[in-house]
Amino acid sequence: MWRCTTILSFTLIFLSADLLAPRTTQAQDVADLQQQLESGLKARRPIEFAFIRRVVVLVNNEQLPIDLVKSIFNWARKKAKFKKHPFPYFERAMREQAKKLGVQL
Repeated sequence: MWRCTTILSFTLIFLSADLLAPRTTQAQDVADLQQQLESGLKARRPIEFAFIRRVVVLVNNEQLPIDLVKSIFNWARKKAKFKKHPFPYFERAMREQAKKLGVQL
């Protein structure tokens, strides 16, 4: 009986800790995405910041999947590993993939 009670107690503690853990909202995720894109792609010109804002808005409106954006972000950074500016790789790939989804960037 003691063993059963102990297991039940640990289970309840574990579940309550999970329920009380802070959750991120989509707005936080999108804000983090914008910051990640701007710094990771080394955006420097106003037109680059505007493009990133447009991508973030489309993610927020669920017109672009966030997984696709993050995948292209990672690819662009790897592609530009020995170059200083990964943004052009991201922009071109993002435009091509958005076009395939019927989304205009």
